[in-house]
Amino acid sequence: MKNHVLPLLIALMLGAGALGYGVYQWMSGDEPREAAPEADQATAGGGIEDRLTETLPEFSMPDPEGETRDISEWEGDILVINFWGTWCAPCREEVPLLIDVQDEFEDQGLTVLGIALDQPEQVKAFAEEFGINYPLLVGENETLEVLEAFGSGALGLPHTFVVDRDGRVVNFHLGLIEPDEVDPLLAPALSENSG
Repeated sequence: MKNHVLPLLIALMLGAGALGYGVYQWMSGDEPREAAPEADQATAGGGIEDRLTETLPEFSMPDPEGETRDISEWEGDILVINFWGTWCAPCREEVPLLIDVQDEFEDQGLTVLGIALDQPEQVKAFAEEFGINYPLLVGENETLEVLEAFGSGALGLPHTFVVDRDGRVVNFHLGLIEPDEVDPLLAPALSENSG
């Protein structure tokens, strides 16, 4: 029983953080934030972007079926890496939009990758119910380790990184992605793809 208490407490803290940030974002009308350029990060003053990775970390995690998947499987793709959980209301609300993003941009080499802080059974049932069309990874401690590797372990859910074909993190969004935020969020990776 003790092994399940810590992940549950962490999940509750992340959920509370996501809710608080969602209310803040809704009230302030914030736009998605681009990762700060390398030169600016040293002087940016300790904001969220200063703690985030600039390159895609290497990691392996299980999928909902229990098969270990390595991030290198998607090498050369544009990645939209979404940290989420089935217990997180904004995450659940965001899933249909991510399904649409996968449909619309798949032919441009884009892959949405969902990384759940959750139990495999819940993620598998949720994916079947909602018809998720993109790959999913799931774990408790594994997800927490990957969150730390991205520098976003203390942030609420959902949050999303956009990674270009060269493995550079080119954009970041904390909280629920709205439909009108998709194009600005993906633009840095897609413009490099078309140029």
